[in-house]
Amino acid sequence: MESGRSRLIEATRSMLTEQPGRVPSTRELYEAAGVAAPTLYHHFGDKDGLLQAVAEEAFAEYLERKRTVPRTGDLLADFAAGWDMHVGFGVENPALYALMYGRAGHRRSRVARTAEAELRRGLERLADAGLLRMDVDEAVALTTAMAIGCVTRLLYDGGSATGPLAETMCTALMSELTGHAQELGPADHAAALLLARLGSTPGLFTTAEEALLRQWLRTLIEHVTPAQDAREQGAER
Repeated sequence: MESGRSRLIEATRSMLTEQPGRVPSTRELYEAAGVAAPTLYHHFGDKDGLLQAVAEEAFAEYLERKRTVPRTGDLLADFAAGWDMHVGFGVENPALYALMYGRAGHRRSRVARTAEAELRRGLERLADAGLLRMDVDEAVALTTAMAIGCVTRLLYDGGSATGPLAETMCTALMSELTGHAQELGPADHAAALLLARLGSTPGLFTTAEEALLRQWLRTLIEHVTPAQDAREQGAER
């Protein structure tokens, strides 16, 4: 038999999904769950505690889904895939997403902190590969703000998680984080891939050799594309 706690969580999720943008009253919640008020107070303390529990459950589902996203070894592509997953989850679960990143989510539950820690680790991998051009704290804040803003706008417009707006915002974020967009030219894409994978085979280079190679690859990423663009523009004249 389903416990009173489970029934309250399920009823709250259902009501939030059926009436997005509206938070039901305490009475509506325990009546929808078919329990008495003391059951809600016993398990959650108050309505905010119940909403927090629903947010925690949503974050747990989010993490489970995020961990199924395959890693390719290409740090830039993997980060972009994480963005796609986040936006897709938000668009598919608008009520839960609003709860996760709204008032209830501000209590910083354990699973919410875990979700942010996983984002931080992804950004730290970019930083360790020499691909991040700001500090990790700033990158976490920027990525979170742009992701929430993107999902919020898509929900407002009824847009698609794979549509032009989501793709444009992902490209803008990658450009701001790394200095170049996700869509790279052949030369700088190859350089970025090699830079991202340096260190994956311990002992291949000495510390000094790896540092020098990193410096050369960063120079290629920063300068090859502008030079190619200039040549292409000259050819068009």
